[in-house]
Amino acid sequence: MDKYFVANAVLSIFVKSYAELKKDLPIRPSEMGVLNIITETPGLHTPMMLAEALKVSKPMITAHLTSLMNKGYITKQPSLEDKRAYYIVPTEKARALVKDAKEDLYWHLEKLTNGLGEERFDLLVKLAEEATNILEEIKGGEK
Repeated sequence: MDKYFVANAVLSIFVKSYAELKKDLPIRPSEMGVLNIITETPGLHTPMMLAEALKVSKPMITAHLTSLMNKGYITKQPSLEDKRAYYIVPTEKARALVKDAKEDLYWHLEKLTNGLGEERFDLLVKLAEEATNILEEIKGGEK
């Protein structure tokens, strides 16, 4: 069997299995990305900063923020300097969700680390990062 066909199958199953770790979330994984940033990184967060961090368009981040606001996970805090600008602030509901999701994810990753061993787990992460960078370059138009 073709090695690339097998590689694609193995990686697809891994990605699906990893994605299923987040299946019980009450929000989309992309919205969870927003909550992770605003709860886990210091400072004030603007919609544009979030769009850049998540590598999504402004309309996409607007849709995420609208959904999160409607579900009670975020509020908008007006900027004191620029009345047109605002910051995204997590609610306690958001903080609780991130805390629970983080504990669950860490539990699963600890099991993966124990199964692979620390050194092989670190290698998996390193290779995944390198592969992602290569794919991002390809996506950027470099062939």
